[in-house]
Amino acid sequence: MNRVSTPQQPDAAMPEDRNQPLIHDSAGTDQSKYLIHSRPEIAAILNTLAKSATVVTAYFDGGSDFVLTSIAGVKPDQDKVFVDYGADAAANQRALQTRDITFVATHERIRIQFSAESLRAARLGGREVLSMALPASLLRLQRREYFRISTPLTRPLLCRIPPLRARPQATAEVTIVDISCGGISVIDFTEPAGIETGARFRNCRIRLPDLGEVTTDIEVRSTFEVTFKNGAKHRRAGCEFIGMRERDRALIQRYISRLERERRDLAGAR
Repeated sequence: MNRVSTPQQPDAAMPEDRNQPLIHDSAGTDQSKYLIHSRPEIAAILNTLAKSATVVTAYFDGGSDFVLTSIAGVKPDQDKVFVDYGADAAANQRALQTRDITFVATHERIRIQFSAESLRAARLGGREVLSMALPASLLRLQRREYFRISTPLTRPLLCRIPPLRARPQATAEVTIVDISCGGISVIDFTEPAGIETGARFRNCRIRLPDLGEVTTDIEVRSTFEVTFKNGAKHRRAGCEFIGMRERDRALIQRYISRLERERRDLAGAR
């Protein structure tokens, strides 16, 4: 079988998604809300991948083998999607002979995943390609949702932890050093009791400048000691949001987007 089209990426390179799970996300999120079943919408997303020449990784044999490819075209009226041959002719042959192929791509920080029962040799615009049925569903996972961004040192973001039983006199405050819609990393300058791995705190409050306040439970997932230049030692903790409301998650996303925009504008002004 002749190789006709090759994505603009070395075949020997390991795909970016190689070490990421194909189905289950490590953040433990419910991915059902990201599944798209609308045929017109699925076709539009795949057309976007085609027009942007996004590299797509096709996994097969339970994820142990893969081919780097790209979307060559989409014809929803024929229930077909066309993908280019990869650079490895032997891998192309293995892909043609296997079933249950999973395609994974990343476009504008959004992870896109879909599957095919099988691939067939086909022609599109006079060239040799591979074809598959238009997928019945497509996963469009907004990786930005769990993209962490550092918070500005000049405007420190604080997480207020309600009074603990061991210290009922005061609310503890920890400084947030980075944030995502999945959790926060904090530095404990006030040394409140109980900031240990596995600890869970209820009704913690984070005030987002100009946007409002979010309230959520947090669970401490990891802790370690950091030493500052002045020799001071403080504890840093990675925390996961538990049971966060969608309204609050949307506010955090707006905050992250605003910080990104401000930093792009600042970089462009230099």
